[in-house]
Amino acid sequence: MKESTKFAFDISWVFVGQIITLGSGFLLNIVLSRWLGPADFGLYTLTLTLFTISTLVAGLGIPETVVKYVADYKSDQERLNAIVTSGIINALLLGTVAGFAFFIFAGEIAALFGMQELSGLIRIIALAVPLAIVNTTLLGLLNGLREMRSYSFRFMIRSLLLIVLVVLFITAGLGPGGAVLALLLTEVGTLAFVASVVRQHFRLSVSSHRETSKKMLAFGSRIFIASAVYLINTYTDTLLIGFMLTEIDVGRYAVAIAIARVAFLSLPGSFSTVNYPAISEYYSKGLRDAVEDLITRSIRYCLALLSMMGLVLIYLAETIIGFIFGPAYLPAVPALTVLVFGMIVFGAVSSVGSAVSAMNRPGLSSKVNILVAGANVCLDLALIPLFGITGAAIGTAVSCTLLAVLILYILRRVFDVRVESALIVKTFGTISVFLLAFFLLRGMVHPYVLAVIFSGLYGVCIYRLLLTPEDKRDIFGAISPIFERIATRRLNGR
Repeated sequence: MKESTKFAFDISWVFVGQIITLGSGFLLNIVLSRWLGPADFGLYTLTLTLFTISTLVAGLGIPETVVKYVADYKSDQERLNAIVTSGIINALLLGTVAGFAFFIFAGEIAALFGMQELSGLIRIIALAVPLAIVNTTLLGLLNGLREMRSYSFRFMIRSLLLIVLVVLFITAGLGPGGAVLALLLTEVGTLAFVASVVRQHFRLSVSSHRETSKKMLAFGSRIFIASAVYLINTYTDTLLIGFMLTEIDVGRYAVAIAIARVAFLSLPGSFSTVNYPAISEYYSKGLRDAVEDLITRSIRYCLALLSMMGLVLIYLAETIIGFIFGPAYLPAVPALTVLVFGMIVFGAVSSVGSAVSAMNRPGLSSKVNILVAGANVCLDLALIPLFGITGAAIGTAVSCTLLAVLILYILRRVFDVRVESALIVKTFGTISVFLLAFFLLRGMVHPYVLAVIFSGLYGVCIYRLLLTPEDKRDIFGAISPIFERIATRRLNGR
């Protein structure tokens, strides 16, 4: 299979997996927000946030390191076995320690937020911490081998299993505790699936465990710093809202951030998942032109799609929240508008954010994320008391934009990757003009009519100004084999 075609297939599989995962997560948020109400939904959101932070921090960058080294040494089965074995052992040990600490200090964590009901939920989810870290470590093997179909199936199975269990436990009257218990059982089920899939790709080998562990932890610790600080950027808003406001505010903000993440993480996440091992492989072989072309096209394609999606979301923000989640969540509309506007450029750049680590400079990611995290915390502390959840959205939007700018700067100055920054600025300016026109005219023209007209006009601008003739040919050239293969399978099936 041609590399461009394989890349298109990989993106397609991961994108489908991301869509199902984020879509099911979005559906889950709808179910929980309506069934539990803002207060209990806020408790569930805080528990999920703490669980996500604990698993990523306790993992010490091991899953990402497995992706990196498997991609580099996938032709050397002996080294691959040693890498994956060491990753599993270390992930299990670190996860067990972290889960135990999480369980023991559940009461103190709940007291910190002034929500005693949180302690029981934390103790349930603490049991899932080691399972989740081992799970992501095994996924790192599939990602590094670019076995994206199996990789994506895991997310699909996890999503479906989680929805079924949550609905089952919630309807049984278990409340937020039932939703958290569903998370625990989902980790058990998906780990069993992933373990059965990866058996054919490696064999346990502890012959060089100590040396391999030292090498992996040395690299992983640098990724860990970047990941830990990135967590601050990602979850500071939710944690500070829980600390400074109420669980009701957490629940409302969770609705805004859920919509923004579905819109701006699915596509960039798909690109980033495939780009990381590809960039690592190209860079290790000295294929600088291939790295630059991959980064440039990823940003351009994501920017075109995300900017279009962002405009539509802002146009229809009030309708989406009011219709899907209910009137109790309408105070989240301003926060959603700010988040979407601030995450358009960030979403596009995040499609290649892993390139810095893939090109063996994870320390740079750490420094950038530390700077942005400091700005994010300061902005949230200053703005949340003044503007509530909208203040948190402003802080997040500004920090995301700053992070995108710094990533582009590093790619240009350190790696000499020529990213079309002027085109990004022009696109962002065009988006701002369309939004300003919408808010000025919506009092005179029905918002739905304006949304249709402006979305169509912006789509024409994007197609003519942002995509090059080569982009259009490559996009259609990459997509065509996919549809041809689907058609062939259907004919053969008949």
